[in-house]
Amino acid sequence: MKIVIAIDSFKGSATSIELGQAAKAGILEVQPDAQVKVFEIADGGEGTVSALKQVLQGKMIKVKTIDLLRRPIIAEYFLAGDKAFIETASVIGIDKISPTPETIEKATTIGLAALIIDATICGAKKIYLTLGGSGTSDGGLGLLEGLGVSLNNFSFNSKFPKLIGLADVNNPYSGPEGYAQFFGTQKGATEEILNKQDAQAEKIVRKVKEKLNIDLQSIPGTGAAGGLGAAIVILGGRIEAGFPRIVEFLKIEEELTNTDLVITGEGRMDKQTINGKVPWGMVLLAEKYQVPVIALCGAISDDLGKIEDHLVGAYSIQTRPISLEKAIEKVRTLENMKRLSKNIIKTWLA
Repeated sequence: MKIVIAIDSFKGSATSIELGQAAKAGILEVQPDAQVKVFEIADGGEGTVSALKQVLQGKMIKVKTIDLLRRPIIAEYFLAGDKAFIETASVIGIDKISPTPETIEKATTIGLAALIIDATICGAKKIYLTLGGSGTSDGGLGLLEGLGVSLNNFSFNSKFPKLIGLADVNNPYSGPEGYAQFFGTQKGATEEILNKQDAQAEKIVRKVKEKLNIDLQSIPGTGAAGGLGAAIVILGGRIEAGFPRIVEFLKIEEELTNTDLVITGEGRMDKQTINGKVPWGMVLLAEKYQVPVIALCGAISDDLGKIEDHLVGAYSIQTRPISLEKAIEKVRTLENMKRLSKNIIKTWLA
């Protein structure tokens, strides 16, 4: 029996590889001779660089820069040959702040410029930026400023390599689904701030259309990471769905040709999971090879939407009603993942 495990990290609790190994341990207690392949996986958010380091030869490069509140930090990016991978949350992550109206107005993406400049100097021809987990909502203007882009005429030095944003959302730049209105509240914005930022976004959309003949509203993902996706496009780059690109690097699809079962999961599964998240990506991959998929998650919504029809089953690892603080304890999470995996395989083999 061959099983492929690719579970996204449970934010604030356990990493992808920790969860995968816990699930594997549970399976092997029941089926010791099972062939179990664990992939560290991500969708373009946290954990992406860690996953890629497992399969690409390269090195981590340290750079002095500033975080989203302009505090000095040492950040890292991964350089693999002529490709560089920057996990933007390591510089502008929401986990670095306690979101308030004050922080969202101060938060900037300018600190990412130092990493892009350094990667360019180090010979990168393509620079991938993961766009998940940001605490910024500056429309990408900080990055543009840091790279010397003038918003008056969008003139800039074209010496930078190709920028590729890896996104786990498809939001446009402005409007109800844009970076301000859709994501601003969770980053600390008041209604007044939301309206102000969205008005600014609309102005940028018009200016970019006029100066560059680029319609930011028609390009999925320009609203990712507080509008950082748009900055990448303005700089001549492109936005890609994070999961398919990461799967390509990890060579997961090659493992599915003779697999009996796929186990996936995420911290919380709901009807939004189909919007570029790991479980949905694994479902689509597995269906190409008629491989059944089971999802093991930290929490399961009452309404899973479309993905429910594509799964053999979706299960929460929780064993009883429990506070969030207790539920996300790493030891508890990994024990529960191991226990549930063991029981799932017992049932599967019955």
